[in-house]
Parts: sequence; structure tokens; C-alpha cells
Amino acid sequence: MGQEDRPPLFWKFRSSNGFIVFSVCFAIFVDVLLYGCIGEVFPFTLEKRSGVPEDQVQGWLAVLLAVYGLGFSLGSPAFGWLADHYRNRWYPLMAGLVLLLAGTMMLWFGTMVQFLCLARFIQGLATACIWSVGLALVIDTVGSSNAGESLGLLAASMSIGFVGAPSLSGFIYDRFGYDAVFLSMVVMVVFDIVLRILIIEKKDAVKWILQETDPNDPTRPLLPPNPADGPNFDIQIHAHPLITLMSSPRLVTAVFISFVEAIIMTSFETVLPLHTKETFGYTSTLAGLCFALVVFGDFFSTYAGRLSDRIGARPCVVTGLIASGTVVFLCGFATGPSIASQVMLWVLLLGVGLAHCLVFVPTYTEMSLVVEQIEREKPGVFGPYGAFAQSYGLGNFAYAAGTTVGPLWSGFMRHQTGWGPMMFALGVFSILSVIPSYMFLGEPKAKEQGDEEGQSTSRI
Repeated sequence: MGQEDRPPLFWKFRSSNGFIVFSVCFAIFVDVLLYGCIGEVFPFTLEKRSGVPEDQVQGWLAVLLAVYGLGFSLGSPAFGWLADHYRNRWYPLMAGLVLLLAGTMMLWFGTMVQFLCLARFIQGLATACIWSVGLALVIDTVGSSNAGESLGLLAASMSIGFVGAPSLSGFIYDRFGYDAVFLSMVVMVVFDIVLRILIIEKKDAVKWILQETDPNDPTRPLLPPNPADGPNFDIQIHAHPLITLMSSPRLVTAVFISFVEAIIMTSFETVLPLHTKETFGYTSTLAGLCFALVVFGDFFSTYAGRLSDRIGARPCVVTGLIASGTVVFLCGFATGPSIASQVMLWVLLLGVGLAHCLVFVPTYTEMSLVVEQIEREKPGVFGPYGAFAQSYGLGNFAYAAGTTVGPLWSGFMRHQTGWGPMMFALGVFSILSVIPSYMFLGEPKAKEQGDEEGQSTSRI
């Protein structure tokens, strides 16, 4: 065996499903943690470090959120396209982590508020890259048919970041100061980069698996490894994958549901603290715990993913949207200061989170299945490296758009009409989304029947 064919140390562990999925989960956890920590720290530092007048702090906070969303929106399809033209996910995912490190360092040492806006835009680009490429790497590793459970783990990692960010950043800032917050974030990003360096993608590990397994072993990979002399970057011109993907009603529906879920979740994030403060007299801590009930539902995302893998996305998403619309509508009745009203709201908020995980994970699983469906119908249409990252890029773009629309719409609605009518409108929005979900999600029935007939004919 030549020196170049000798496998690297611990290659089996480094190319295992568990290690790769854990690495992507950690990357998403760190990204979300950074997002949440910034929101907790900067309200206290913009005036001191950047010289922002007190009456302008809220406005600049909104700008910092907006430029982050802009970077997330613009970067999602762009990094998806880039990742699907590389043979390996190594380069684009590493680029995302380097961007995340650069943005964090800029926020740490920057003082001019305009410079901080640039740093937040770079962080948004990093988020787009990590999510689009990371999700595609998971699908490369576990396969679309088993993607639901793994995507559920990613959603749980995101929830841990959302729940942990306020308390962790607040504790570090109060006890150790501003520098300690960012030092801890930089350490986690560096560890994230180390994990990415250690990953060996499945397509690269196949050649060593083939060397060590018996040809008659049923676990032996059926596909040969990619040729070593193949191009590392696909420069051929193909029919534009984004146009091909968006011509599928199934994918358009999945992207739309991602947009809907972002609006629902960010609407609660925007108006729930103020509603609980004015109605129940809650402090910011209690209001944060209320939103934690919404996010807590995502810890059950792995079960939703398993269910989606078993029965398909359509029944999961339809059930989740109906349940979401119902509990969101009922939240509108929690308008009195009584204990019963508060308990009802807590239970309903937990229901919102559970319904969300029943929709979110199957929807993202569907995005990868659409790519496989199109590839079966038009082999080679996406080029040699597929279009998983671009599919997720579209989903992330829609989710980023929803995180922009949700706060603006919910804030305006609550100010103009109040809590109850706003919740009613949000519930109707969720229920109406059931129609396209039922019509278009899932493998087309006609196609399935056609495949079965073709297989029957070929056996005769």
C-alpha cells in the first residue's frame, strides 16, 4: 500500500455518521449561541463603547438585527450554489466558520457602530454558509431516507443555543465583563474549526472501507469511490439548478412552509415579552422563560424526524400546521391577569413548540427528497455534485425572509389591533398553509404508480 493510500489516523471515527452529525450540530449550536449572546450584550454596551445616545440604542439594535438577516438572506442561495460545485463540502463549510470567527472578532474589538453593522452582516453570511452546507453534509452522510432523525438533532442543537444564549451571556457579562463573553465565543468557534478539520467525508472514506471489507460483505459500499483525479470544482455549465428546483411545486411548498414557520416563531419572540409584561406583570426573566417553552418543543425534533422518515412529510406537516393554527388561535384568549390565564398560556406555548417541530424537521427533510426526485427524473441535471446545498439555501433564504417579516408584521398588528386579533390572524395563516402542504408535499402519487407499473412490466 502506497503512502498516499494509507488511511489517516482514526479515519473510521472521523468519517462515522455520529461524529459528522455531531460536528454539524455543534457548528449550528455555536452559531445560534453567538446570535443570541449579541442580542443580550449589546443593549448594555452600545452606549458605553460606541457612544450611541440612549434614545437611539433601540434603533441601532434593530439595524444590527436587520443587517444580520440581510447577510443570511443573500448568502443562503450563494453559498448553496458554491457548495454544490465543489466535490467536497470542506472548503465552503470552512469558509463559513472562518467568516464566523472574523465577524466575532470584529464585534469584540470594534467600537464604531457602522463597523459593528459590517461585522453582523459577515455573521449573517457565515450563518447562511454553515446552515446550507452543514445540512447538505448531513444528507451526504446519512442519506435522504434517514435524514429526519439527524435533522431533528440539528433542530435540538439550535434550541439549546436559543435557550442557553441569554442566561450564559448574561452570566458571563455580569461576572467577568465584555471581553470574557467574546473570548468564550472565540474559543468555541476555534474548537468548531478543529472539528471541521478532523471530519473525513464519506465519499473520501469509501476507498478505505473497500480495502478493509470482504467483497461478499453485505455492508460493503455498493458504489466505488470518486476517482482521485476527478475535478475538485465543477466548472461545467448546467441548466440553472435554482430554476430547476423552483419549478417543482413540491419544493416551492416546502420553502413556503419554512417562511411560514419563521413568521410564527419570530412573531412570538417579538410580542410575547411585552404582552406578558403588560398583562401579567412579568419581568424579563419570566418573559424569557415563556419563550423558552416555545423553543422547548424542538427538543422532540428527533422523534418528529423519525416519524417523518417512516410515514413521510405530508401527514406530519399537515397535522403540525393544524395543531399550530389551533393553539396559536387559543393563545389569543390569554388576556387576563388570572392564574388560570397564565397556566393556559404556558401550556399553549408548549403546544406551539411541539407543533413547530412536527412541521420544521419534515419540511427540511422534504427539501432533500425533492432533489433526489428530480435527479431520478432528469439524471445529471444538477451536475456531478447534486443540489442539496442549493435546496437548503432556498429554504434558509425563505426562513431568513420570515425572520424579517415576522417581527415587523406582528409588532404592527399588536400595536394596531391588540394581542387577540394578532393571534387569530397568525392562526388563520397557519391553517391556510395546510392547503398547499396537502396538495404538493410528498412523493407524487402518479409517479409512484408509474414506477410500480414500470417495474411490473420489466419483470414480465
